[in-house]
Amino acid sequence: MALSLSVYAKPHCQGFNNYDNKVTITFIDDKAINQYTVSDVKLIPSWKGQKYKATSVDVSVNNGVATVTLTFDHLTQFSNPKVELKINGKKTSFKVCQ
Repeated sequence: MALSLSVYAKPHCQGFNNYDNKVTITFIDDKAINQYTVSDVKLIPSWKGQKYKATSVDVSVNNGVATVTLTFDHLTQFSNPKVELKINGKKTSFKVCQ
């Protein structure tokens, strides 16, 4: 089974919340093909430089658009956070929309 991803794929933050005792971040990637694998997900709140691993990752692909929901343990402080992750094995990052 081959993994497919456009070389120029870049995630775009669509939503962020810190409710229900967890942090939830949703992003889309409109350059997805059929297979879209997300791994090594870390949230970096930047106020400490510490990295937090995702507790869950949910991915769906529909008509070439991947929608990914990331969940992390609840955090109380944020300052321009970003997410680092691998998409189909390629490392990338994006700033979290707030």
